[in-house]
Amino acid sequence: MIMRFSSMPQGLAGAALMLLASGCSGGADPDSANGSNQAAAPVPTIENVAEPDAVGAAPAPTDRMATDDWVGRWTGPEGLFLDIQPSPDGKPGHYAIANKDTLDRQGNYDGVADGAMIRFERDGKDLTIRPGTGAETGFKWLADKENCLIVVAGQEGYCR
Repeated sequence: MIMRFSSMPQGLAGAALMLLASGCSGGADPDSANGSNQAAAPVPTIENVAEPDAVGAAPAPTDRMATDDWVGRWTGPEGLFLDIQPSPDGKPGHYAIANKDTLDRQGNYDGVADGAMIRFERDGKDLTIRPGTGAETGFKWLADKENCLIVVAGQEGYCR
């Protein structure tokens, strides 16, 4: 029998030839378990990884707060500063605050996260620390800064 494959694409012609060749095993008993038609090719196993970059990655901490990014020293004009550190008691969202808010006063305060703010008490007043811009600090020296913390808008702020 002669078959013409000239009108078939090359990939299909090759596949058809392989099918024909594998079907002509001449002499093997089709009922025999050792026949050449009975041999099965090994099936490759494929591992499905949903997110390749996540393989071996540690899970993100669930108790991390946005205010944790504020830990460190923030500077104001004329030597003023705000220094936020994790609280020594280790409680999430609790902070130890060292603050020089005037040329004559420096104090230590306990702060607690409240959403995207840290609340603390100074001189009997409840105050908050929130993110802002240099323009919101009220100081010309900080006006062009973008990464700042505001305690009292227009009067007290610190930047990095």
